[in-house]
Amino acid sequence: MGANHTAYPRRAQRATAALAALALTGLVVSVSAPGAASADSGEPTMMMPTGGGYEPVALQAFGKAAISKADDATVDIVVVPSAYGDDLPSRPENIALARERTAEIAAACNEVVTGTGKRCVGRLAILLNRADALNAANSAALRNPSLDGIYILGGDQGIAMKVLANSPAERAMAAAVTGGRVVLAGTSAGAAVESRSMINGYVGDYGPAQGLRRGSTLMWWGDDSDAERGLAFGSRKAIYDQHFYQRGRFGRSMSTIATADERFGGTSPVGVGADYATGVVNYGDKLLTQVFGDSGVGTIDFESLGATHRWVGTERWLSARKVKVNLMTEGTDFDLDSRRLTRNGALVGQVSGRAWSAPAAPGRGVLYLGGGILQTTKVMGSVVKDAASASPAPADARLLILSADSSSTAADYGALAKRAGWMGHIDTAVYGSASWAGVDIGRYAAVLVVAVAPPKSVAAFADARFRGLVTTAVATAPVVFADGPAAAYLGSRWSAQARPNGDDYEDKAVAAFKTTEAKWRAGTGSVAATVIPAINTDYQWGRAFNAVAVAKGQLALGVSAGAAIRLQGGAARVVDGSVVVVDGRDATTWASSNGTLGAAGLVLDTFGPGEALRR
Repeated sequence: MGANHTAYPRRAQRATAALAALALTGLVVSVSAPGAASADSGEPTMMMPTGGGYEPVALQAFGKAAISKADDATVDIVVVPSAYGDDLPSRPENIALARERTAEIAAACNEVVTGTGKRCVGRLAILLNRADALNAANSAALRNPSLDGIYILGGDQGIAMKVLANSPAERAMAAAVTGGRVVLAGTSAGAAVESRSMINGYVGDYGPAQGLRRGSTLMWWGDDSDAERGLAFGSRKAIYDQHFYQRGRFGRSMSTIATADERFGGTSPVGVGADYATGVVNYGDKLLTQVFGDSGVGTIDFESLGATHRWVGTERWLSARKVKVNLMTEGTDFDLDSRRLTRNGALVGQVSGRAWSAPAAPGRGVLYLGGGILQTTKVMGSVVKDAASASPAPADARLLILSADSSSTAADYGALAKRAGWMGHIDTAVYGSASWAGVDIGRYAAVLVVAVAPPKSVAAFADARFRGLVTTAVATAPVVFADGPAAAYLGSRWSAQARPNGDDYEDKAVAAFKTTEAKWRAGTGSVAATVIPAINTDYQWGRAFNAVAVAKGQLALGVSAGAAIRLQGGAARVVDGSVVVVDGRDATTWASSNGTLGAAGLVLDTFGPGEALRR
């Protein structure tokens, strides 16, 4: 997927790297027949949160919905730019950009109005600051009885609600939307405001790496009397997140819904995350249906299986059991009351959350599976301690670093081991260098199998001699530590796809949800699971979900960067950070028409430092 650059208002601080638009793939938004333009048509309220961007596939879905509401020859659409905010230097620029978006939205509507005898007209409501919103004249277009659709632009949802809350503009929107006379849609921040309790971003400088920590989300709750909330008429049964797959936000939404569970006395809303250029229709705050766009929509449910949770460690990581997750695609409907998912009319994903056991250690010693730990000494400190304990003379003990990709990787891990307190000898063996294959594993108290770049590790991981060294170490060495791609290699399958970099994180995150992205290769099978390193910082949630779709009998172990799983005998325990276990044994999975993974009945468990992996 290529990227293009989408212009955003100067005050909007959440930039996006847009994905290239895909062809419209048979999208049908089936809504009821047009009715009289009355204050209340008797139809369910219709809202369409979209995860980001202004791609044709999503704008045309909104256009079709607005067309269905029009009972005359004009499809009247009002665009609300409040998420842009307003300061005097940027006001003219933001108005100009909002006008461009208005024209774009109307044009997308006119692309699909052909044959109806109608035409789409877009009007911009100048609602950029509080004074604008308090002046009823600025929201006159929102009170037009001929209004058919409202579209809220992206930007900053906190700014949007500071502008709109308790204003004539918000009241006009509520009157238009309530009762189903007018469809309301919004993208990115415009989607966030569509839930009464609103995610207003991360706290401070937190991001996906900290998403599973308590308090990582800046929440504006809708159950109190202040104006820090989403729209007054927004969903009370869902809390929306946006750019969901694209920006690795499963962790953020899971910790948010856990916190909501506490706040609302054990009955939490559903977390609903729409990906970029993708949305879903919410009818009457009862039904999520008609997913549209380039990707998918995730739901996070703490109630159906009676999920439990607590917060562990000094960093308060989420420790949760039996969180139910669905990945919605076209053809799926999710009942917000019963929390049941149907696909093409058939009930799917009715799972029990039955018990599972973590994989046992494959050898007689200790095995660590690291999520990528070069930035911290905590996990390596535990490895060093175990290795020293296994040697009668720690100062004379030997540690082997077996690198699958380069000598610089070996050097980095050697330096880390020394910083973590290793006092013995360190030897290195780099694949492809002289005599690497003749290493005597029996000499070492600990063996570190390391790699940082999956594509550079392909040759080593495919070489029977390298595999033999690794499996011998796992079977016989007192301590083995495998990190990053090497940890994945010790599982049943691994992917040689390159890790994301600063330019392509979002593209790769969306691609990871495509069913063909991983191009799985056989691992050593030392661990009977699929290991997904750096699930948080590399935005690899899609890879974990696809892993259980291709091997329903096995778990996926998502290890956060800086964390590790310590296996000894039949025990598996988290060392620092967070681990996510994805259970798809009883789930129903499929590939959608756009190639995105669909799933009903995935069950997630999360674990924090020191916790044993078990349900």
